[in-house]
Amino acid sequence: MKLIEPINIPVIIAHFSGTPNYLKFALESAANFNNKVVLIGDDTNKNFWKNHWDATLVKLDKFQDFQKYYFQMSDYSKNYEMAFWKRMFVLENWMKENDYKNIFLLDSDVMTFANYSAEVYPILTDNCIAALMKPKNQENFMWASSCHFSYWTLEGLEDFTNFCIEAYSNKSILDKLKTKYQWHNDNDMPGGISEMTLLYLWSKAKSKVDNFTRVINDMTFDHNINSSGNYLKNEYEIQFGLKKFIFRNGIPYGINKILNKEIKFLDIHCQGIAKGSMRFLYFEWLRDFYYLEKLFQDNKGKLRSLLKMKIINHK
Repeated sequence: MKLIEPINIPVIIAHFSGTPNYLKFALESAANFNNKVVLIGDDTNKNFWKNHWDATLVKLDKFQDFQKYYFQMSDYSKNYEMAFWKRMFVLENWMKENDYKNIFLLDSDVMTFANYSAEVYPILTDNCIAALMKPKNQENFMWASSCHFSYWTLEGLEDFTNFCIEAYSNKSILDKLKTKYQWHNDNDMPGGISEMTLLYLWSKAKSKVDNFTRVINDMTFDHNINSSGNYLKNEYEIQFGLKKFIFRNGIPYGINKILNKEIKFLDIHCQGIAKGSMRFLYFEWLRDFYYLEKLFQDNKGKLRSLLKMKIINHK
């Protein structure tokens, strides 16, 4: 375990194309706890955040090398998928250009509730080169590790982007990817090959990659607010289709059913439809009602039908 707190490890959020409202809450919540928060983006959001780095102004030679070998094996839109591949190569370039050896990387739908330099860096194992979100269950070709909340050293990131190029140019690795993609097609399963697949395969072979979905010192990180699972299946209590959080002094705690105790969450990942909960989670006086947006979305069709029936009956 690390005993010395580093000075202000940067928190990076990479988001290309646009300025959705939820991006503001991700950036602002990160800045509420951390001293240096950087938005890596493009010319569509260059005026959105004070500390912005425009990736369109940089020549990404290594990413171009990756694209020579890459071909799509998923049902995601190409633009959506390529943004996630590009992010890792852009981040490596940013670290080199700005002379940073380690960073925290967040998705643009993650709400922050901690100073990561002070609370997360000390719990990383010695010589850790990266830390990812990796649930224990990886059966049926799940093969997914996520970097929606992650820690990276430059050494780890360089090694991963090298692996991305190797995965599509090395027949042995490529055959594994093709087998997984064929399984998706044969079983009509959504998804396929994405950067999460390669994060899983890369980290599986590395002893120096930590797992943030585990409970560490009664703390953890949220894999997905829409799921009761984190490291284990059905691990946390659910309320109205979202993880049940109790807020103490503005910090969320989830009820771990396996350990039978409250666990402090240092972030909340508002994936998909739960992005609407981010504004509730940002404002302290609204936090106890973070599930309302989900309730509304889930029952929108019923409410419309009820309203339509009322109108017809009124006539």
